Amino acid sequence: MAQRVTVRERIDPAITASLFANYRSSADAVMELVDNAIDSRLAGTPLEVFIQVHPSHFVIEARGGEGMGPAELERNYLRWGGSPKRGRKLLGQYGQGGKAAIGHLGRSFAVEASRPGDAEAWRFEDGDYRDRSRLKTYELKVVPKRTPVAVGYVRIRIEGVDKRLDPRRLRVRLADTYRPLILRAELKMSVNGVRVEGPPITFEEEHRFSVRAAGTTLRGWYGIADPEGRGVDYVPGLRCYKLGRLITSGEFFGHPNAVQISGMARLVGEIDLPPVPLTMNKSDFARDGEQWIAVEKRMHVLLGPIAKRLAEDELAPPPASAIKTAEQVRRLLTKVLKLTEREEMFRGLAAAAPQAAATTREHEPGEASAATPRAAARPPGANEAKRRGFGQIVIRPLDQNIRSQSVIEHGATTVVINSRHPLFLKRKGDIWYQLETAAREIFKSLEGANIGDYERRVNEVVLLAFQLRGRQQAARSQRASQLPLISS
Repeated sequence: MAQRVTVRERIDPAITASLFANYRSSADAVMELVDNAIDSRLAGTPLEVFIQVHPSHFVIEARGGEGMGPAELERNYLRWGGSPKRGRKLLGQYGQGGKAAIGHLGRSFAVEASRPGDAEAWRFEDGDYRDRSRLKTYELKVVPKRTPVAVGYVRIRIEGVDKRLDPRRLRVRLADTYRPLILRAELKMSVNGVRVEGPPITFEEEHRFSVRAAGTTLRGWYGIADPEGRGVDYVPGLRCYKLGRLITSGEFFGHPNAVQISGMARLVGEIDLPPVPLTMNKSDFARDGEQWIAVEKRMHVLLGPIAKRLAEDELAPPPASAIKTAEQVRRLLTKVLKLTEREEMFRGLAAAAPQAAATTREHEPGEASAATPRAAARPPGANEAKRRGFGQIVIRPLDQNIRSQSVIEHGATTVVINSRHPLFLKRKGDIWYQLETAAREIFKSLEGANIGDYERRVNEVVLLAFQLRGRQQAARSQRASQLPLISS
């Protein structure tokens, strides 16, 4: 018969109940469990983490680490607030994260663990873990080992899960958080059998660095982001890790950020900061400590030259794809205005007066504008060639508070769409955003129109354009399907 061993917790139970709520989201609780697995890594041994997400239960199993036996389970795992990791360069420092994460996610659990070289595993469970009226005492049971004898593992199964966990979103979050470890193949993860892959970061320019600060060597890279490769979830600035785990992003180390200077939106990079302590929930670094202050000072100097360049290049060029889309919008809008007999709203027949650029936000019809008045169109002179056709749509960086503005350039009405406006960035300057923006800009100068007329006309143009484009795409598809076959 196997020897009977009991282990017990050591902390005021009322405190542990409050720690269960110390997470912003369920994904943060899951990452706390992953962090524990990462801290258990063995040098030269790849770590594998398998996650299963189901509506009623959650399972995480880490293979290839130190594992745990009876002594480690009691002395380390079940000892609240007394982590042996304190003072070591590890992610866990406070002796509460993994245990609190289990209580956050569900009502009951079972933990199973084994050290490398052990022929058997140990298991204990709690059917009502959220009852914190007293300290818990568990009986360890010997169970068959799930891995080869040489491989250590820890497996946690949580039942009664009452938090929402979406497997796809969790996979994306894990990929983003542990990107360096995944790319270096130091960590392999899967969620419901689907492997977690590190997301790429595209850039036009890259500078690797290795500098001394806070008593150690800091390594990473910085550069200029590729405008075409920035998705809607792109965050400018440096991503800051601790031991390969993302802690914060969007860091400029004392330089103006992307809101203050638009060119800084192109700054991108990554840095690992192992000497800097974390806050308890790992949402940030301890920024008041001497380690962070030393790092910030050194990185501010390092990033000085590129920050100066980006500040001088504040009005960065818009993506080429958006410029191409603008010409498609011009042609589509021209057809719609012809059909609605509003051709005069977008003419290219005027000779150019001195250009006046608007400098304030887009305004609604009837609303007073603080912008510089638009240059008025004038009839062409006797010796001036008449410009035929319609106006133009261009993409340019403006102040981010301005959605669009109209000017007269080279005798044509020109709608300028701001490539720095938040909605433009969110929609990546797609055809429907540009079309609606251009229509709004054109019709807001219509004399005598109230807000209702304005909204109705803009809506009419957008709907008609949608129908036209649908018919064009259908016609192209029909022509392609009717191409004669070439016989030999």
